[in-house]
This record gives sequence, structure tokens and C-alpha cells, in this order.
Amino acid sequence: MKRGIFIGGALLVLVLVFVFQRFNYAAALTSFLPEGLQINQPNTVFIVNKTIRLVLNDVACMVLIYAWFKERKYLTLSFYLFLVEVCLLLPIYFIVKLTLEGDSEISSPLLSQIHRLIVNPLLMFLLMVGFIYQRVRMKNA
Repeated sequence: MKRGIFIGGALLVLVLVFVFQRFNYAAALTSFLPEGLQINQPNTVFIVNKTIRLVLNDVACMVLIYAWFKERKYLTLSFYLFLVEVCLLLPIYFIVKLTLEGDSEISSPLLSQIHRLIVNPLLMFLLMVGFIYQRVRMKNA
């Protein structure tokens, strides 16, 4: 029962983040900040919005992974992948995107694919497929 609630909740969060992908998280966050800390620079708004989306997607995927597989080692590996995304891949994406194209939502074909890989939960989904493959292979061995 609890497993189903976690899986359903994680999937709901993923769907909501997708449906509200144009939601301005920076504006919502700014409403709670003092006037001197307002987020109003276009690049900063872009970075805050994409970072919050990444965190929401990946946390939901980690909950999904833990609820589905019930193995701490899978959650640990997912967490390390999340850290690589946040600390390495996301800053590189921001530098390239903001340098070449600015803060527009429309990207060139190459950057669009990189955006899907980093900001959307594609890496976590690929990780889950790998976990499933590993389990099937271990059962057949």
C-alpha cells in the first residue's frame, strides 16, 4: 500500500512538473524574498527555473526508484547521478545555453537534446532501465 502511494506520488510530481514546465518558479520564490533579494535578471530567472525543475524531477525519480526497487544501493547510485547532474552537467549547460542563445525557451537542435537529457528526468529513466536490465540478468544467470 505504502509502496503504491510513493510510486503514484512520484509519478504525479513528474506529470505536474511536465504540465507546468512554463511555470515561473523564480517569480513564486521572489514573492517570499525581501525586496533587496528579488530575482529579476532574465538569466537568473532562467537558471532558477531550470534548476528547480531539475531538482523536482530528480527527487521524484529517486522516490520512484526507491519505492519500485526497494534497494538502498540503487538510491545511492541515483543520488550520485543527481549530484553529477547538478554540480557538473547543469552548470555546463547553463554556460553554453546562455552564452550561445540567451535565456530564450527555444533552443537549437543540439542544445534542445542536451536540455532534454539534463533538465528532464531522462538520465534517471535510463538509470531505471539499467536497474531493470540488471535484475533480469541476475535472475537468468
